[in-house]
Amino acid sequence: MQISRINYTNNINKISNIKNNQINSLQTITQDRFEKQNNYNGIHFLGVNKKGQVKQRAMFCHITALPGTRSYCGQFIDPETDKFIDFLSKSKQTHWIMNPLSAVGKDLSPYNASGRFSRNKYLVNLGECTKEEYGKILKPKDLPDDVTSPVFTLEMLQTQKDPRFKKAYNNFKKLPETTPIKQEYNQFCKDKGDLWLDTYSTYNALSKRHGDNWHEWPKELIMLPDKSRETGKPLLDLTLSTLKENGYSNEVNDVKEDIGLYKFEQFLFDKQFKQFNKKLADKKIRPIFDLGIGINPNGVDTWANKDIFLFDKDFNPTKVAGCPPEDAFPNTQYWGFPLYNYDSPRFWDYQEKSLKQLLSEGDLRLDHFVGYINRAEIPTEYKKDDGTILKGEDIFKPKEKGGMGPDFFDPKWIVNLQDKRNKKGENMFDLLCRVAKEQGLKPEDCYTLESLGPLSETKAYKEFDKKHGENFVTQRIPIALGIGKSINKAQPNNSSNPKNLNQYNVTLLTGNHDYASLREYVDLLLTEKPKTYKDGDNSPKLFREFCKKELKLNNKQMEDKENVAKKTLIWHYQQPVKRVDTTISDALGIYFRPNYPGHWLGEEDVYLKKPEPHALVRPWSNVFEKGFLNKPKTNPPGLNPGYKEKADEYIKSMQDLFE
Repeated sequence: MQISRINYTNNINKISNIKNNQINSLQTITQDRFEKQNNYNGIHFLGVNKKGQVKQRAMFCHITALPGTRSYCGQFIDPETDKFIDFLSKSKQTHWIMNPLSAVGKDLSPYNASGRFSRNKYLVNLGECTKEEYGKILKPKDLPDDVTSPVFTLEMLQTQKDPRFKKAYNNFKKLPETTPIKQEYNQFCKDKGDLWLDTYSTYNALSKRHGDNWHEWPKELIMLPDKSRETGKPLLDLTLSTLKENGYSNEVNDVKEDIGLYKFEQFLFDKQFKQFNKKLADKKIRPIFDLGIGINPNGVDTWANKDIFLFDKDFNPTKVAGCPPEDAFPNTQYWGFPLYNYDSPRFWDYQEKSLKQLLSEGDLRLDHFVGYINRAEIPTEYKKDDGTILKGEDIFKPKEKGGMGPDFFDPKWIVNLQDKRNKKGENMFDLLCRVAKEQGLKPEDCYTLESLGPLSETKAYKEFDKKHGENFVTQRIPIALGIGKSINKAQPNNSSNPKNLNQYNVTLLTGNHDYASLREYVDLLLTEKPKTYKDGDNSPKLFREFCKKELKLNNKQMEDKENVAKKTLIWHYQQPVKRVDTTISDALGIYFRPNYPGHWLGEEDVYLKKPEPHALVRPWSNVFEKGFLNKPKTNPPGLNPGYKEKADEYIKSMQDLFE
């Protein structure tokens, strides 16, 4: 799908606006981050002539962005998904970075999950249910029409698939108990029930009737998981008896039915995911999934595990997760996720069990990893000097509207977590390493740390990196692109220094799901006096020097921005790093991007700035056209041009490097 270029003019490459007194208080962010200097001359870029030095290649693309057969978004066991897997294989990719596959809400963000274990049922291919292996629980005539749309909403997916899930479940219940798929289902429920399936299905059945904010439920329903643990009674039995005893007898049968349906939907996901994962393994491609840093405060995990979060007596968070201003997004990010309670033994059990499940499925990218070392604990209430109480995101409204300003950040909000330990004496890093080894994996092969942003420059993070750095893959963004400018001076022992890339377990990013595409950055950096960059910001100048010294281009050649983007991409693969992570957008040289940080609902600018064009684009909802990798470019291009030429060119460049 062709996404017209959107001018992302206000949020790129601005130095975080943290005041000098805050820097001194934090004693964590090096002063050189804020000095204006020639970054290019301060960093030694390696001009590598050998081909194919990168051992691993990975590509970002959330599966929902792929087209689907009889589905508004990408799905498992689908010819369109298979085409993408073939593209990965032909282009010598070793990993597919998929972001979380978590069950989603209205905002469609996989990073705003209701629970860590539950999965997005809309990735299930209903067409498989017509097969003998599935007991033919659907007939071909039951399947949705094969319509497509360049964007989708949760409501579209619900209308398209939910009635078919219900029909498939009703037919499934009629199958004899000896039917293989029924035996598979029973085993699945046995294996996953106590771990997460019972709470997931019960929560969803209750929220269907009482709303998706469990804080507003009747008290007896709010406390069901806690009472189940205290009494040892199965959650399902306790739920049904509690409904009867508290005047909800009319709900009992429907709740019981829905609990079975929701378990069945998750079973279908599990069954098809295993088939999907086998296809990847057959092509020698390993998936990398994200472990999101937070959980929705109103979701199933907070309802089922209240004691592992920092809640008040009414189970509302007093502090929430977020992030200080950073180069790529110069405002304080207020995510609203409740903070984990590291002093709860059950917190450590929760972490360990979820890590084991996720590592059994693929490798892990630990989203906002620095939050496990020193996190931003943003209060849900803030008292101004005049006594005014600001609540939630109102804290960060513009000053003229009564807030503290979008870039306000109190250094006291940063808290060091390194000394928090479980009963075994393990901190989070020890736990990560042990769980990987118990799964027969090497931590340095299965964990990738998202270690970007100002918190990665703190004293605590540097201590972590010195002790544990070699046990994890860490991400780096080239300073030549004018992003990740926080590392201004070449430190001899700093793993962020490109001179030392070959000494560390590093993955070099061309971009990810949050950044603008590489092509857009190149366009901006090569534009004469681009409005994106303030006076004194010499990123465009530095990038031109990079093009001359590293890419060996002259001024005339730099006029061809598309070619510059291609050469910049190839440059990444010629660096002595363990892995290069790219995106489907960068591989094809297009402007497509799945997400805009801080714009959760797309049409709403939560930071109340001057509206920008991208605020009208819903994140995580865009879909490529069917056959986009195999369809030639049309002339005129129209809404959904093909990308065959671009895909073939990328495949050839990778084969030239790595065959």
